[in-house]
Amino acid sequence: APLAPPSRQLVLDAERRCALLCGEALELSGREWELLQLLLEQRGKVVTKERIFQAWASEGGEPGSGNTIEVYIHRLRRKLEGGGLVIRTVRGLGYLLEEEEGL
Repeated sequence: APLAPPSRQLVLDAERRCALLCGEALELSGREWELLQLLLEQRGKVVTKERIFQAWASEGGEPGSGNTIEVYIHRLRRKLEGGGLVIRTVRGLGYLLEEEEGL
């Protein structure tokens, strides 16, 4: 079954590796997909950079660096704008996907 937050704004279809935000298809690279899927699975919990590196390594990709993660987080934030979900930086720990307040 597709993973979807309660708001149903964002729907991930793992079988087809595609994401819909408010009914619109999101263009995601392989790493953006892995990152978004991980954040959604752990929604409401902090995802550490180490955990992100592990997810990328399991897909056979290069491990990357801390800056690499920040670049992908930045790209995902832009793509999620207006969709009711935000990726928060939890300083010194990692990242947290949660519903935007006020929606």
